Amino acid sequence: MGTLRLQTVALVVLASLSYAGLTPASAAPVSLERQIFRSFDQADYARAAELIELHLKESPNDAVMLYNAACAYSLLGKRDRAASFLLRAVKAGMNDLGQIVRDPDLAAIRDHPTYIAVLGALDRTANRQANATLDQWRNTYGNELYRYERDTQRRIAYATALDPRSQQEMRQMLERQADHLLETLFETSPRSFLLIAVPTPDDADRLFAGDHIGGIYDHNKRLLVARDIGGSLRHEFVHALHYAHMDQIGQRHPLWIQEGLAALYEDYILHEDGSIEFTPNQRHNIARRRARAGTLMKWKDLFIISEDRFMVRATQLYPQVRSIFEFLADRGKIGCWYRALVTNFSIDPTGAKAFEACFDMAVTDIERAWRLWLTARPIVDTIIDDGDAALGIRSAPNASNDGVLIRRILPRSAARRAQLRVGDVIVSVDGKQTRSMAELRAIIASKKVGETVRIQARRNGEYFKVVVTLRPLEPMMW
Repeated sequence: MGTLRLQTVALVVLASLSYAGLTPASAAPVSLERQIFRSFDQADYARAAELIELHLKESPNDAVMLYNAACAYSLLGKRDRAASFLLRAVKAGMNDLGQIVRDPDLAAIRDHPTYIAVLGALDRTANRQANATLDQWRNTYGNELYRYERDTQRRIAYATALDPRSQQEMRQMLERQADHLLETLFETSPRSFLLIAVPTPDDADRLFAGDHIGGIYDHNKRLLVARDIGGSLRHEFVHALHYAHMDQIGQRHPLWIQEGLAALYEDYILHEDGSIEFTPNQRHNIARRRARAGTLMKWKDLFIISEDRFMVRATQLYPQVRSIFEFLADRGKIGCWYRALVTNFSIDPTGAKAFEACFDMAVTDIERAWRLWLTARPIVDTIIDDGDAALGIRSAPNASNDGVLIRRILPRSAARRAQLRVGDVIVSVDGKQTRSMAELRAIIASKKVGETVRIQARRNGEYFKVVVTLRPLEPMMW
């Protein structure tokens, strides 16, 4: 499988089949397996094919070896035989569409009718899996609190515990984001249906087992689950479309790229003319502070970091990689960079050469320009201290999936004077959606005492608007 040899022919394919609940029909003698792997390592594909055929006489339904035979014959240019073995491998249980699409060893049969038919069949299988995932959700959570909808154009199914207005606004947001991503980056729509689930807060707590993460995307199930319809949903939605594109082009981009792109779309303004403005959030403050302290990871190390090491340092690295993509967007280079990444991926999968191709500069000079840009940008005020303008409410993380649920209204507060009530859900301020406490806090933190804001909220299912004059946060309030 491309540059994947002994470990990959044996372990990567085995890992993908094990994930699908499959194992080889039987184990060939160790010496024979070693000869097969050694033949691949030595690029002696004729010998590898001969030995695999010998193994298959004893275990004709071994999906792993059937797939390896397809790779060997494809590398030998024997297209019909390679396609035949690929079909047999799929019938025996090899159903990892992403692996098949991105495997360079199968490049010789990409246009073979059997290969195309195999991909079509796996697409249909993936869609059946998506339908099964939706049915499982419906059987588990029922119809009373959830609504189920489909967007056939973009291949998205929804299972959401939202009121009709929030549902409509969420869909409009995702549809516009999807159209923008497909136009500027990913080019083609996903082959398989994606299920987007926004559960009730209680169901989310059970699903995430007490973990306060905002959302997850499971590519094997084509399932996205988000606690709310704000930044976490937008982040995971990028992952879903990015994974679909990587499958289609046969690439798997490094984690720093996957998470940087997804984090970029957490906060943005998509204008009516189709242009997009990415707005800094709390991640920017962390990256800027680390830049000034000289503790950012150097690009040469970041670009080759393993997924495990990236996640160990996630708190520091998520802000940094979002900032890099903010810089690309600010320079109008994000589309150019992504196309260069895809084009040059076989030469440089890290993304470094893509920077040089778009900026026509050495990557070290680009990194230096990014650091200067980052440190020159102002801090984003996301903290409300004593004396700052405030609404004077208390909520709780994840108390609502489409806004900020008021749990307490503080004495002498702006909210009390405006006759907001406990149980109200604030969904926007000055026309900006507030789908989480972080989004609400960021808007209010940018205001001054005495300023008025227009709040839209929901009370007992009914929406209303109220003008609130912000008052200073008193120490006793908290």
